[in-house]
Amino acid sequence: MTSTDEASESWAATRDASWYDRPNVRSDKVVHMAGRVIAYGTASRCGRSVLDDDSSWVPENVPQRLRCRASGCRQAWAAHPPEDER
Repeated sequence: MTSTDEASESWAATRDASWYDRPNVRSDKVVHMAGRVIAYGTASRCGRSVLDDDSSWVPENVPQRLRCRASGCRQAWAAHPPEDER
């Protein structure tokens, strides 16, 4: 995905924690909107993490409580209201 594809092909995912020795897999994770492609993968719109491509979501299917609230992601979520709020 290139920077021009970002607006036309929106997707969301949890952060990639594959490099941690013991990642926490017991609790719900925050879901970020996909941003630009970087050397390690795809960065989140908020710039806080690299996303796990295997955990991708359709943005409208992400519940409000799981959505990242940081500035870049919050702005991107505005274009994708949750299904239960339509």
